[in-house]
Amino acid sequence: MKTEVLMDVRAMIPRERHPKIFAAWDALPVGGAIKLVNDHNPKPLYYQFQAEHAGEFRWTIVESGPDRWAVLIERVAQASAPAAAPGEPRPDWAVESPGALLDVREDLRAGKEPLGRILGEAAKVAEGGVLVVRATFDPKPLYHVLGAQGFKAWAERLSDEDWKIYFRKRRRASCGAHHGHEEDDGQDDGTVAMQGPGRVVRLDVSDLEPPEPMIRILQEIQSLKGEDVLEVSHHREPVPLYAELEAAGFSHETAQLGENSFCIRIWRKHG
Repeated sequence: MKTEVLMDVRAMIPRERHPKIFAAWDALPVGGAIKLVNDHNPKPLYYQFQAEHAGEFRWTIVESGPDRWAVLIERVAQASAPAAAPGEPRPDWAVESPGALLDVREDLRAGKEPLGRILGEAAKVAEGGVLVVRATFDPKPLYHVLGAQGFKAWAERLSDEDWKIYFRKRRRASCGAHHGHEEDDGQDDGTVAMQGPGRVVRLDVSDLEPPEPMIRILQEIQSLKGEDVLEVSHHREPVPLYAELEAAGFSHETAQLGENSFCIRIWRKHG
């Protein structure tokens, strides 16, 4: 018989909810489920499941508010074994500076969505600057979001439900320069410079996983006008992209700068 655990957390103190939910999850067999009843959309809990239990669960919204939310969280696979390899060593740039710490732990415990606050603070970070986010778990989906905006990340676990994640904004680099000669290994996403009659829009997709690089490039070319040029930094030659560019009316040229470093220049065809 399928195991289904009913958890109505509406009367619980917010900071106690996630620990009790995950305690119930840890005891759940494959094929079992937790039916969670809450007073708000539990998006932060979903993000934590994505970060810590990807591939192990299925998430289905049964009731969608506004005052009562019910979600079925089914275990579809056993927990995977933890990686044996140690984490990356602390980089030199992973340090705090005054005013650069954003603590969202209470938001997460209260079921609030802190993504807007995080993105707002990230937008204020200068090139080479560091934003430190304090969270109750390692928010791996956030790495993808801020990575697309030119940030690299390093996480530090202080204790259960207490993490510090350091996000550093890369310094701008010219697509025409070999990355190995720069202070950092990338450039800001979407930076713009003037060159001749048109703009040069720079996009670094070298840290993104397929199909995200192609999606980002095809989105960015829609903003090109007249003599504008898009310069893309990539970790490989994006051969499948070329047919898409041709069909959309764009020309391109590619230069290999290093073993895993390519510069692709893209502009609108004329005539």
